[in-house]
Amino acid sequence: MSQPAATTKNLVESVGDMVAPPPPPPSSSWKSSRKCACRRSSKRIASQNRANFEKSAAPFLFMYYRNSSWLNFSEDVVKTLRAGFLERRPIIEASIDGAKYYFDLKRMVQIDYVTGNQRSISWIDENHKCFFPNIFFSEEEITESESESVSGDNIGCNYKANSNNCNAKIEIEVKIDGASSKRKREEPEVSSANKAVDVIKRQRLEDGGAARWPDSLLLRETEKAYVVVKGHFLNGMKKADDGVTVTSIHQCKHEGHLNKARRKVFEKQVGITKSARGTSNIVYAWYGASAYVVESVLAHGFGMPSIVPAADVCGVGMYLSSFQLPQLSAKLADADGNDVKHLILCRLILGNVEKLEAGSKQCHPSSVDFDTGSDDPENPKWYVVWSAKANMHIMPECVVSFRASGNIQGQPRPAAGVGYSLERLFSKIKSCLPPAKVREIWISYSTFKAGKLARDAFLRHLRLVAGDGVLKSAILEISASR
Repeated sequence: MSQPAATTKNLVESVGDMVAPPPPPPSSSWKSSRKCACRRSSKRIASQNRANFEKSAAPFLFMYYRNSSWLNFSEDVVKTLRAGFLERRPIIEASIDGAKYYFDLKRMVQIDYVTGNQRSISWIDENHKCFFPNIFFSEEEITESESESVSGDNIGCNYKANSNNCNAKIEIEVKIDGASSKRKREEPEVSSANKAVDVIKRQRLEDGGAARWPDSLLLRETEKAYVVVKGHFLNGMKKADDGVTVTSIHQCKHEGHLNKARRKVFEKQVGITKSARGTSNIVYAWYGASAYVVESVLAHGFGMPSIVPAADVCGVGMYLSSFQLPQLSAKLADADGNDVKHLILCRLILGNVEKLEAGSKQCHPSSVDFDTGSDDPENPKWYVVWSAKANMHIMPECVVSFRASGNIQGQPRPAAGVGYSLERLFSKIKSCLPPAKVREIWISYSTFKAGKLARDAFLRHLRLVAGDGVLKSAILEISASR
């Protein structure tokens, strides 16, 4: 049941693109400056990669870079690399599908024994920290992953790995700003970190990067967090839908007053669960819902239980699919007006997991010995978190927005999650609502049935008029009576 468990906060450090005017014709002094800058920068990059090996705890997941995505190595390869890492061996030999490879953990590369071809590798350690090389590349394609401003004469070096050379040479494009010295004397000194942040903010504005979701940050496609999350998402989704495309990824900032409190509660629950169970058993999982529910979750926390296909029902609560199976939660995500769906990647405290039988109406732990449920604790498709525990055990980390090609099978049925029809739900809430509100809901439902109101808009209106408390009570009462 182990799976990658690293927060998007720890996944990467944001990198900005430093922009400078075109360079003047080269001169001997310019060439000398370029060589000096290259040596300093190359040494710094190598030093940072070595530092990753030295400061990392034992990895539990290794990844390789291919076709602009980070992909997982098989369990056998991970086992071999982990064993070598624990012995602090910087060079490890391993076989993959009969081919022999060397893994240089200090340089963070995988080398083909026969061809000499190289590609970047990275890992996530048991402390949930991610370690990525400063520049990453593969045999198939090379990505410019970093642009650095080098001190002295304001020389900016853009690093590009060359895929035509199996030794992955570094090409350097040097840019000189002749007016920089004067500006440095006239303007107050600003740290390179602050400059990078300013560049990222400016680039996001230029890209039209206003965040859609509350208390979130729109990631750029060149950022490592975007690359990693997108890679894991597509690894699972493309098994069900080859044509799926990611439209955006937002990272949760947890800076609002309420969200800061939620994070503190979650972190405290980690300690409580670990003390009671011996391990907090944290995993990553996907939560699918309509755009309205996604926004509500990020702003206010989790509310009503999930509605899932009848074949998947094994309790009443929040349904999150396994990290390797985002396509399951994609079935629960209603498309918005732009035909875009959304999944929330969450950290989830499992604690002790109990097996839930198919068709179960259980809505709380069967005993004090359990914290969460699953259809199969050893090989889970779904995790079920009871509503009363949801905001203590689930922490949203980022929202992946995507456009499906229409090939995903098994769209959810409105009443499948807990086996109720909307008509039956109305009969339950009539006694709890004023007649005027009941009429308003029925008119809205009739408009929805006539095809003149989108399902997402109808559900939003239903929750607004009836209130989550009344709806939740009615759903649980219907479930208990079956």
